[in-house]
Formats: sequence, structure tokens, C-alpha cells
Amino acid sequence: MKVDPDVDLRQIAADTELFTGAELEGLCKEAGIVALREDISATLVCSQHFQTVRNSLKPALTREDINFYSSFMKNLLLRSSAPSKPKSNHRVKETKKLFILTIPITLGVIGFMLYGGMKYFLTSLDRVPKVLAST
Repeated sequence: MKVDPDVDLRQIAADTELFTGAELEGLCKEAGIVALREDISATLVCSQHFQTVRNSLKPALTREDINFYSSFMKNLLLRSSAPSKPKSNHRVKETKKLFILTIPITLGVIGFMLYGGMKYFLTSLDRVPKVLAST
């Protein structure tokens, strides 16, 4: 739907400062739904529709979340720009962890295959006496 000229996108951006991208998408979709509830043939979303939806929403993020993510990214950038240390054992340890984590999955898959094979084998044994009895 088109946006009415009375919609101030800068004001909506200021009012939704802590909103995530998904929340902003939801806000826009809901504003369109509000417009359609008023008039099923509506082709414009007005400022009033955005405000109606905005008043019913609270952002998922807090200022503390933003500060945490910001400091995390700064630390990540600092670590990536720092001279790297040799990682002799790091990869080996990670590979061992991955191997240990995949053992239960592998055993589960093998067990399932054995179960299926045994079930097929036992089912085929049930047919053997019938075949022998008929000859």
C-alpha cells in the first residue's frame, strides 16, 4: 500500500528507535491492516494508522541491549585487528568436541538402520514358511 503524504517517516523512525527490523516490518503490515479495517478498499496508509499500531507495541530491545551489542562488536573488531596468536591446539580441541558431539547422532542413525533392517528381515521370514508350504 502507498503511504499518505501526512506520514512523517522521520517521526516514525524516532518513535520506533529501539524496534528491531522484524518489529518495524510488523508495524508497517499492521498499519496497512488497520487501514483496511477502516475501509476495505483503502489504498493509502495514514499517519493515524501508524500511530494506532505504534501505541499498542513495545520494543523488544532495551538501551542496555544496544549497549551490550555495541561493546561486543567493538571488542570483536579489536580482537580481529590485534596480531593473531598461533592456534596450534585450538583446531584439534574443536575437532575433538565436534567428534564427541556427533557420536550420539551417528549411533542413533546406525541403530535406526539396524532396526529397519531387522524388521525387514523378520517380516521376510514370516513369508518363507508360506512359500515353502505351498510348494
